[in-house]
Amino acid sequence: MEFSTGVTVLNGENGHGKTNLLEAIYIPARGKSFRTSHENELIRFGEDVCEIELTYLEKWKENKIFLRWLRQPAGARRICLYNKAPVTRLSELVGKFRAVFFCPDNLSLIKDGPAGRRRYLDIAISQTDGGYLRSVQKYSLLLAQRNALIKDAVIKRDENIFLSNAEIWSSQLAEEAEKISARRYEFTEKMSEKVNEIVSELSSGREKVSAGYRTPKKKEEYIRLLTENMHSELRAGMTLYGVHRDDIEINVNSMDARMFCSQGQQRTVALAMKLAEGELACVDGSYPVYLLDDILSELDESRRKIILDGIKNRQVIISSCDRINTESRVYRVKDGKFGI
Repeated sequence: MEFSTGVTVLNGENGHGKTNLLEAIYIPARGKSFRTSHENELIRFGEDVCEIELTYLEKWKENKIFLRWLRQPAGARRICLYNKAPVTRLSELVGKFRAVFFCPDNLSLIKDGPAGRRRYLDIAISQTDGGYLRSVQKYSLLLAQRNALIKDAVIKRDENIFLSNAEIWSSQLAEEAEKISARRYEFTEKMSEKVNEIVSELSSGREKVSAGYRTPKKKEEYIRLLTENMHSELRAGMTLYGVHRDDIEINVNSMDARMFCSQGQQRTVALAMKLAEGELACVDGSYPVYLLDDILSELDESRRKIILDGIKNRQVIISSCDRINTESRVYRVKDGKFGI
């Protein structure tokens, strides 16, 4: 398929393959699906292999990403090539092709719990900072190992299993936490400015938005928190301190957006955050591709305007069950087939 350099619309009923195509475009950007963490689920039922081949221009240079999954008894084996060169770690692929994905679930970014906002930060920052992604991956592994040590101590009723080994795990965890918190803080400061511009313009200056991430801590501060609270962690059965517990504080007119804003206001801020993600993923004047999965039907006219104004002069691929009056390229989708 070839896409317009402006807007391409995928039009068809639910269940015919529109989201599958958006998923195939997004996977080379993030290295994983937005729908599943089990790669064998990417392969069609009754088949043993699936492939994605994506060609894109970056600074007028043509690049190609190729991905293949082979069904295996214990899951799927992945093969990845970038311009025909093997890619062994997907973290090396992230950031080469950039895409921002919008779906109805994004509209609950404000009202839902902090895990979704941390995921928003991790995805957004990783697209332009491979080192950040590696820190997040290493932190997740260290956290899982430290938590396993705590649980083992609890199960065996022997706190020394954890206490005698906690220092090395805490030090390594703190080192990655320092890097992650600093980068999240920096990104949130920039994102907050963009979000406020978008919302302020829409509300004619009546609404001011601020987003804040707690001041980043140094490695020594994280080590202190982790070592001083080990007995509390044994009682809780988990690691209680670190960037895996952090959140973005979002205020509208100095009020907590999660607690005191209407659903409409929350949706507006969530959309503005996704648009800001796209703006901050711009590298040397090159913007990411915007993927909108049936999002316009979920929005009223004012919030549609936020989206459509925010993606002018960008490459946008929109899926919709409704026919959209547009001069853009339109593909009719039925039974997994796409036709002009």
